[in-house]
Amino acid sequence: MEPSPEKRKFVRLSALVDVIYNKRAITEKETSITRNISQGGICLIAYDELNERDVLDLKLYLPGENSPIQAIGRVVWVKEFIIGSIEEGKRYDVGIEFMDIKEEDANRVNKYVFSHIK
Repeated sequence: MEPSPEKRKFVRLSALVDVIYNKRAITEKETSITRNISQGGICLIAYDELNERDVLDLKLYLPGENSPIQAIGRVVWVKEFIIGSIEEGKRYDVGIEFMDIKEEDANRVNKYVFSHIK
């Protein structure tokens, strides 16, 4: 039996979007990029390990846009991967679901996604 295709609630776009994030209880901000983006959330590349259920403040900078998209997201999954050496190359793909995002910002993300799908 063939595995069923993954069913997503939102269309995802593989895109590199600049992101600044921090855990809600910590003021130190981290800078990263996304692997993909949708109206419902993002996958970003993190240099430090995050945990499932961590709540993050997010600022996303869509290319060509003047103001960032601000959202609160929850980590729903984390996958470690290595680039180069184990000591210096640990990275994490982090799936984040938007928990709180203004409707106009969600629409901006959606517009960005659908304007770049071929």
